[in-house]
Amino acid sequence: MQSENGHQVNSKKNLFLPNMSPTTLNVLVIDDEQLARENLKLLLEEFCDGVNVVGMAGNIRDAKALIERKHPDVIFLDIRMPSGAEGFDLLDSLKDINFEVVFVTAFKDYAIQAFKANAIDYILKPVEIEELQKTAERLHERISGNKVRQDVKPQITSAFDSIRRKQIDRITIPQKSGVKIIETKNISHLESKGNYTIIHFTGKEPFLDSRTLKVYQEILPKDFIRVHNSHIVNGSEIVEYTVEDGHSLVMKNGDMVPISRTYLKNVKDYLNAISFK
Repeated sequence: MQSENGHQVNSKKNLFLPNMSPTTLNVLVIDDEQLARENLKLLLEEFCDGVNVVGMAGNIRDAKALIERKHPDVIFLDIRMPSGAEGFDLLDSLKDINFEVVFVTAFKDYAIQAFKANAIDYILKPVEIEELQKTAERLHERISGNKVRQDVKPQITSAFDSIRRKQIDRITIPQKSGVKIIETKNISHLESKGNYTIIHFTGKEPFLDSRTLKVYQEILPKDFIRVHNSHIVNGSEIVEYTVEDGHSLVMKNGDMVPISRTYLKNVKDYLNAISFK
């Protein structure tokens, strides 16, 4: 079947199993375009179980007043309303962000990489029903699993900084006790461990993250190069390329990282390029 806005949708209303009764999420929709606000409200309430849109706003002043009055669980925030900075300014004006934020954008631009790097939810316009349902499901799981809501402002701030500088120089990793912030320049290399990633540093203990190496390949700056199915290295941390016992890279911290045949040409091209800088 199709929704009123022409999207192909699953005839099932939601992705939750029949015996599940998700906690109701109180949601605010913030977008400077009235039709966009009303459309998203319709999609959330029609196709996502356990979602109650308690208010909508079209500017910073009204949005801030709604947040302070309604204490939402989630806000869906258009980041281009209308100048491109207002969505960020709204969140920056708040002392704490103790609710979930889902950014809504029509642009597949640099912001998406920053959102991924900082584990921030986003959806693209035009809104796809299935993606919206998946987002709602993640929100339910995350909110119902956290008795104490963490302040997500460090993640938001890190993402904003990256977008303004057009460079991913920090990544954030949510933890039960808060948020771990890692500067990418301090990463030596990354190693796949099943569905997890071990982040290696120079002079610090490694850190285990639940994101996969594939995700890191998408979010890290261009100086990070894939050298093996299980390894990504920070190019600025390479001190030696050796063919002893197979092709390998020696890092500043002394670790030796193998290079697979698949990625050997990429590594040589990278080393040749930096040798002429």
